[in-house]
Amino acid sequence: MEKSYAGFWVRFFAGLLDIVFLLPLFLVLIYIFGVSEYQMVKVDDEFHAYSYLGASVKNRYIDFISYAISICYLGYFLATKKQATLDKRLMGIYVGNPNGSRLSGVKSVVRALASILTVFTLGLGFLLVVFTKEKTALHDIICNTRVFHGKKRG
Repeated sequence: MEKSYAGFWVRFFAGLLDIVFLLPLFLVLIYIFGVSEYQMVKVDDEFHAYSYLGASVKNRYIDFISYAISICYLGYFLATKKQATLDKRLMGIYVGNPNGSRLSGVKSVVRALASILTVFTLGLGFLLVVFTKEKTALHDIICNTRVFHGKKRG
């Protein structure tokens, strides 16, 4: 039986749900560090924007810990029998090797790291899903993974 690949929009909404699940954790993290104004771009009274390069050390710690949490979240859940994070399960999709088999723990963590690289392309790495036959994003190409429709039992 041929597997059905998950397209752009279902993956997009699954990614939004990821943010919904992880946001409370990130807000607690910001509160713990006591950063009252966590922002990546600051705009002054004359509407001049200042870049993230001037961010405080606390902001950088929050960024690092946030990335670590995201990598652990993705790495753990994609290596389980369900092969999906909570949001992917809600959307009825799962991640696997090209044949649909489960990712190893190392491969799922590497894929999570590669996802960050996809984000750093200003989202263009995600648009590859629209143009590739097997609906692969940049991180899927790097790690030789696929995202399938259906729910894994187990």
